Amino acid sequence: MWDSGKMQSLAEYLFRAERRGDVKFLLIGGRSLEAHGYVRNTKDVDILIATEDIPIMEQLLTNVGYSKEAETPIFSRWKHHSLGAEDVDVMFVSKGTFESLAKDCVTMKVGSANLRIPSVPGIVALKLHAIKNNPDRLAKDSTDILTLMDLKPDALTHDGLKQLCDKFGTPELWIKLQTLRT
Repeated sequence: MWDSGKMQSLAEYLFRAERRGDVKFLLIGGRSLEAHGYVRNTKDVDILIATEDIPIMEQLLTNVGYSKEAETPIFSRWKHHSLGAEDVDVMFVSKGTFESLAKDCVTMKVGSANLRIPSVPGIVALKLHAIKNNPDRLAKDSTDILTLMDLKPDALTHDGLKQLCDKFGTPELWIKLQTLRT
């Protein structure tokens, strides 16, 4: 039975859908950091899917009482009528981008679900892209990036971060991260 007030129940529900072959997704955002040893407060659940799976994810969320509150070409936000249920943000990427992020993912157990989480470089790439497209995210996302690098120094080197900044961020963002790091 699905309980709208618990991340564990949502995770298990979506995990069962993935095991059935209905949809493929990755847990991203604040919750994904936990798989890499970093816990911070977050108020929602962030999911990444390929654009081809948008109708399926919409149906899955609708089936358990969520309704779409906002949508852009790359994102939708879902709210549940139950008090205490976490919002769900769904990010859309191309199938190729999704497969690239999924290829070296790690898993995190949430209840009986083994959720797939992008690797540290994958999470950092997503965060750099988010900052590039919304500079207001700099404070929160740069803290996440630098904390992950401190916790997992073998997962992402200084040079690796520079390459990700060149590809997904901006030269100014690289400089800013270096300033924050010192």
